[in-house]
Amino acid sequence: MPTAALEPTRDDRSILSLQMDAIHSSSPASFLSVIGASLAVYVYWSADIAAGLLLWFACIFAIAATNVVTAAMRVRGMPESWTDRTWERFVCVMHLLSGLTWGIGGGWMLSIANEQQALVTIAIGLCAVTVSIPSVVHQTAYNLFHFPIFWCYAVGALFSSLEFSWVVAIGFFLLAPFATLVGRDLGRKLVLALRLSIENKRLAERLEERGAALESANRELEVLSTTDPLTGVANRRRLMSFGRAAPASCAVLVVDIDHFKSYNDAFGHVEGDVCLVAVAEALRSSVRPHLDLVARLGGEEFVVVLTETTQDTAETVAERMRTNIENVHASGSKRIRRVVTASIGFSVRSPDRPRSFARLMEEADAAVYQAKAAGRNQVCKAITTRARRIRA
Repeated sequence: MPTAALEPTRDDRSILSLQMDAIHSSSPASFLSVIGASLAVYVYWSADIAAGLLLWFACIFAIAATNVVTAAMRVRGMPESWTDRTWERFVCVMHLLSGLTWGIGGGWMLSIANEQQALVTIAIGLCAVTVSIPSVVHQTAYNLFHFPIFWCYAVGALFSSLEFSWVVAIGFFLLAPFATLVGRDLGRKLVLALRLSIENKRLAERLEERGAALESANRELEVLSTTDPLTGVANRRRLMSFGRAAPASCAVLVVDIDHFKSYNDAFGHVEGDVCLVAVAEALRSSVRPHLDLVARLGGEEFVVVLTETTQDTAETVAERMRTNIENVHASGSKRIRRVVTASIGFSVRSPDRPRSFARLMEEADAAVYQAKAAGRNQVCKAITTRARRIRA
C-alpha cells in the first residue's frame, strides 16, 4: 500500500485532537480515584499490609496528579513540540498505568478480603471504571484501563476465600469483553458525533464565506446599478433617489458641455468619452464628497445636488465648476484636444420656499438654456414663477 494512503487525513487529525480534548477535560475526575483509594486504605488498614497499602495509595495519587497537571499543560499548549499523536501515546500509557495500579491493587486486596471488605473493593473498582466512561471516545485508551482492572479482580477473586469466588471471577472475566463491546459501540457514536461536528463547523465556515461573497457581490451590484459606467459618477437612478431624500435646504445644478457634438464630430467618440470623464472629475473635485452628489443625466449633461446650502453658496460652487471645466485643457493633465466649456443652470430650495425635486430639476434645466442663449460658458440662476411675473 502506498505510504500516502497510510497518512492521517485532515479529518482524522481533527478528530484525534477532539478525542484528546474530551479525555483531558475529564481529568479533574481523577481525584475521585484518590477518594476511592482513601476509602479502600481505611477499610483494609492493618499493620501487616500498611506498607503495601501506602505504596498503592501513593501510585494512585501520583497518577491522578499527573492527569490533572498534564490536562492543564495541554490547555496552555505545553510542551509546544508535542503533537496530538504524542498526546495520544501519553494518554494510552497513563490509562494503562492507572488500570494496572487499580487492577493489581484491587486484585491483591480482593484476595485477602473478607465479605465486607470485598464488597467495598468491588464497588470502588466498578466506580473507577464508570468514571473512565469519557475515555470510550478513544477505544484503545479505554481498553487499556478497564481490562487490567477486571482481569486482575478476576484473578484476585479466584485466590480469595470468599464464598462463590469462582462466580465473581467469571463475572469479572466476562465484564472485560462486554465493556469493550459496549465501549466500542458508544465510542463509534461519539466519534461519529465528532466527525459531524467537524463537518457542521466546516459547512458553517463555507456558508459564512459564501454569505460574505454574496454580500460583497450585492454591494458591487448595488454600486454598478447606481453608477454611470463611463464616468464613474452616479447615474440617473441614484440621482433621483438622492434628490428625493435631499434636505429642505439644497440646490440642483444642471451642467451641459458646450458644443459637445462638434467635439465628437471633430475628434471621434473615443475622445468624446475622454472629455466626459475629465468633466466628471472636474465636477467631483468642486463639491463635498460625502454631502453632495454628481450624476450624469445622459449624453453631455450632468446634474449636481448640493445639500445644506444657500443661494450664494450654490452660485459660488457653480462658478467654481465652470472654471474647473474650462481649466481642464490648460492643466495638461488630461487628453483634452481643445478648450472645453460648460453652461450651468441652478435652482435653490429653502425651508421658506419649498419645492419638489422634480420642480428644481425643471428650473435648473430652464436656467441652462438661459445660459446658452446668453453666450454659453456661464452660470445662470433659475428664474422663479414669481420673478417672471414681476418681469412681465
